[in-house]
Amino acid sequence: MGKTTVFKNATLITPVLELKGDLVIKDGIISEVRESGHLEIRDNDKIKNDEEVIDCTGAYVGPGLVDIHVHGGAGNDFVCNDAQEIARGAAYHLSQGVTSIVPSALSVPFIEIEKSIKATIEASKSKGTNGSNIAGYHIEGVYLDQQFRGGHLEEYVHEPDSGEYLPLIEKYGDFITEWTLAPELPGSVELIRACRQAGIVASAGHTQATYDQMMAAIDAGLSHSTHFVCCMGSIKKATLKSGTTGKGYYPGVVEAVLLDDRISTEIIADGFHLHKAIISLVYKCKGAGKTALVSDSMKGVGLPDGKYFIGGQDCIVSGGIAIIADRPETIASSVTPLIGMLRNANKEFGISLTDAWTMASLTPASIIGIDSKKGSLAVGKDADILILDRELNIKRIYIKGRLYKKQED
Repeated sequence: MGKTTVFKNATLITPVLELKGDLVIKDGIISEVRESGHLEIRDNDKIKNDEEVIDCTGAYVGPGLVDIHVHGGAGNDFVCNDAQEIARGAAYHLSQGVTSIVPSALSVPFIEIEKSIKATIEASKSKGTNGSNIAGYHIEGVYLDQQFRGGHLEEYVHEPDSGEYLPLIEKYGDFITEWTLAPELPGSVELIRACRQAGIVASAGHTQATYDQMMAAIDAGLSHSTHFVCCMGSIKKATLKSGTTGKGYYPGVVEAVLLDDRISTEIIADGFHLHKAIISLVYKCKGAGKTALVSDSMKGVGLPDGKYFIGGQDCIVSGGIAIIADRPETIASSVTPLIGMLRNANKEFGISLTDAWTMASLTPASIIGIDSKKGSLAVGKDADILILDRELNIKRIYIKGRLYKKQED
């Protein structure tokens, strides 16, 4: 007989509502949601049928978090050829409640991206992650707009080259989850089509595409947008009709993302990247089902303030923000884990806990196509479970029903 565990008297967080109930898992899979009061705790936390009972009175129980945009953690960089370094970074994020993770690249020489993908595949098979599900690899970089490259180094940013990307897609297309690109670049539509054919999410990012270019890209298969507003073009003055010198106002990437229901987006809710009104705007327009919370965190997350080398340049971490040393106006990723983004979304930016948790679990899982097994408390899904107290601090983490971390009271 397999092991059965019951999380009793919990406030269960589902994509629809908070539900008072008991979550039942068996052999690492969610098997049932029982009505509260159905069970009674017996001596030694055991009840009939050898069910282990975890009393979750006063706690929230929800799905493990899913981070689809993250560059490193605890001193480990996800652009490297060392599988153990990637595994250690994934293990750090697991300790912060991220049970499914997608390591992400920056703009570096293309050969380094390929080496990083190979190392990530090796890491995904390693026990060094302590069970964290490495769900693939996200390429954010190379095919970006020079003016909107943000923290990416100029020398590595260029137009799409099929001689580069087609062999990479042929080798690793089943492992690459997402490719961030600028739709306005020559050859980008061909790359989007290649991604769509391979099942890779094509995402608009580091871009100043026009509205028309965005529509062409979405028609070609673009379905996502990377870190909303950050390094993203907006309304410009332009001649709307020929035969006149008068200029009107023309929408850009930001407006295309907000208007088109075919495209999802993501936000960095660390309090530094986006004003709360921008977060309210995208949440109001796109909703929790089309807005993912991401950490976009770099290897300095989880470490003290100091100087860290990432993407070929020095970054200074101080007071919860990372900036590029020689470009102090440029933020270099974040140093807030995804659990911090969830907490901020709920407590600082007014998003309901149900929606904030969905934005950090089911929505990103849906974007990259792993929602059949990950991202919500539903019968048949993997029992990746996160238990939080009322202040949204981590109490326990379970991976496929196995206790990974317990915070003592």
